[in-house]
Amino acid sequence: MLGNFLDKATGLLDRNFLLAYWFPVFISASVAILVCIWVYGFADTVNWWQQDLMTKGQESGFYAQIMIVAAALVLVTILAYLLQPLTRTVVRIYEGYWPLALRDRAVSFPLFGERQIWKGRSKERKNAEEKRDWSAYNFQQARLYYEFPSREDRLMPTRLGNVIRAAEDYSKASYGMDSVFWWPRLWPLLPEALRKDIDESLTPLVAMLNFSSLILLISLACIIYLGWIGLWWRALVVAVGGILLASVTYRASVAQALSYGNRIRSAVDLYRFKLLKALSQPLPETLEDEIKIWEQLMVWLYNNDRGAVTAMRYSHSSDEESED
Repeated sequence: MLGNFLDKATGLLDRNFLLAYWFPVFISASVAILVCIWVYGFADTVNWWQQDLMTKGQESGFYAQIMIVAAALVLVTILAYLLQPLTRTVVRIYEGYWPLALRDRAVSFPLFGERQIWKGRSKERKNAEEKRDWSAYNFQQARLYYEFPSREDRLMPTRLGNVIRAAEDYSKASYGMDSVFWWPRLWPLLPEALRKDIDESLTPLVAMLNFSSLILLISLACIIYLGWIGLWWRALVVAVGGILLASVTYRASVAQALSYGNRIRSAVDLYRFKLLKALSQPLPETLEDEIKIWEQLMVWLYNNDRGAVTAMRYSHSSDEESED
């Protein structure tokens, strides 16, 4: 579902590019500069900038400062463009698409694993239902609905992965429609306002993940350097600060993923029949009919099994009906 977003976030002055890539790189670079100033001291840094690097008060020194700032901004822009092709990889890593053995162990990790959390919330929901404590039941139901897929075997090792998978599995569980397969076909049929809304909900998500990744990399580089020059206590401070900042931005991305998932659910609920019409399929009369249609089309188009649709008939509506 990132393909449509990446197609738009390619222009130098594109809003999505600036928010999702340029500003995370710029802010991360600023954090790195602040760490350097903290290590070497503010007074020594200012002295280096004004006196050691260039002749203070001379016009050539001022021009040199301007050139350094301009070169730094160009470098930030280049790094932002290099970061863009890595979007799919970064998002999938945070979702938990790791090697299968590692993924299974992480999902089942005691106490803090996502399977344990899912089972705990499911048990609390069941207990609340038995006690008729509807306030507690609704709370747990909302957490399970938005933050976890409905089936245990679909759990991912990270909270972000489960939030996104819960949105992806919604159409399958509700209508028999695999949203991952059908989304590229549904997207062109959505109203422009809704598509823009979905893109705008995805932009902060990508931005937070990029920022979290860059902070971790910068923190690691600073830790190695500070340890190499013997400043271990400062390396520890950088490590703690980097982990905390990366954790906060990751949690922010999870919160944004909840909003993104809701828009995906809404698009499927409201416009899936428009996709059936575009495929010249008759609209179903019952939920069972709809589930059967999506399953047959999936088997045909995804598995290239024409035998699943031998009895299919195309529905060619009139122009007036199409306009309606």
